[in-house]
Amino acid sequence: MLTFYYVGLESRSHAFLLERRMAAEGVECVLSYIPREVMRDLCNLGVKFYETELNEAMSVLYRCGLPGCHLYKEVLEPDGCRYCEIKI
Repeated sequence: MLTFYYVGLESRSHAFLLERRMAAEGVECVLSYIPREVMRDLCNLGVKFYETELNEAMSVLYRCGLPGCHLYKEVLEPDGCRYCEIKI
């Protein structure tokens, strides 16, 4: 199984800001569209990272203090993807 995390944000500018801050802190991440199965109400652009980066990414998220962040876990399985929201 392969596991990714997505940070959903309120605006595209917040997504660009968070991606730059995470990259500056050494977190391997990319800007990515958030799957529609997960998030329909906020901006559809977010930051995606691997499970191995979770601790460092969470540290950056706490320090940034961006409003309205949502964290989603995506698990890729042989029969499809499974999503769940993680409380931050």
